[in-house]
Amino acid sequence: MRADVARALRPHWGALLALALFLIAGLAFLDNYGIALDEFHNRSLAIAAVEFFQGAPDALPRDHNRFYGVALELPLLLIERAFDLEVSRAILLNRHLLTHLLFLIGGLFAYLLALRLLRNRALAVIAMLLLLLHPRLYAHSFFNPKDVPFLVLLVAALYLTHRAFRRNTLWAFALLGVGVGILLNIRIMGVILLDAIPAMRALDLAFARGWPERKRALLATGVFALTAALAVFALLPYFWADPMSRAVEWWTTLSDHPVNLPQLFRGTLYRSVDLPAD
Repeated sequence: MRADVARALRPHWGALLALALFLIAGLAFLDNYGIALDEFHNRSLAIAAVEFFQGAPDALPRDHNRFYGVALELPLLLIERAFDLEVSRAILLNRHLLTHLLFLIGGLFAYLLALRLLRNRALAVIAMLLLLLHPRLYAHSFFNPKDVPFLVLLVAALYLTHRAFRRNTLWAFALLGVGVGILLNIRIMGVILLDAIPAMRALDLAFARGWPERKRALLATGVFALTAALAVFALLPYFWADPMSRAVEWWTTLSDHPVNLPQLFRGTLYRSVDLPAD
């Protein structure tokens, strides 16, 4: 079995070597980064979710933060508690290490996606390096609990999209649904794939040859939508008490986000609720 694994990995030695070097560098740079403004705030959402699950109905926040899921924060908290981390520095280093590992996994998915699209290992390694060597993304991969995880999970979801459409199996679309659900749980902009994938399946349906192909397209789309909805529901505690009405509230609120902060766009500062249409 070891020989089979070694044989399967051997063609990808370039990507694996690059990831190993990035891991070594990440461990060396880990304690160079301080705390981000919202790290402990986001961690408190996972703490509230655990307390709510344990029977404290008033644990969840009552402001707009109740609409944020815990797809990333909950695993970070559970690993933190599994190792009995109590000192702030140890908690932060644990968070930074795990979010950076997620970034490196995103690099691996970038490699796999580029390999599927370009069918050239050298170009796929270059695509991975373009992601991992971006200075701002690399720095934020240690302490940013939302934006960089969303980016790398988007890359992973795009890989799963390509895989699902190539394999055209219900299991592949179920896995894709889970991936898109997690993406939505982190940022509502995951709706891009939630819309695009059924639209592409509609094209498959339109050009299907006979009922068996149409039936498979319909079933796959239904499985994708169901698993995406279940993933969002499972990772957003605010839904648990009243899923239907709160899902509508979540969708309508985040599509017109209530947080009113200045946004610099084309040299002009706008309120975040008054951005131009473009």
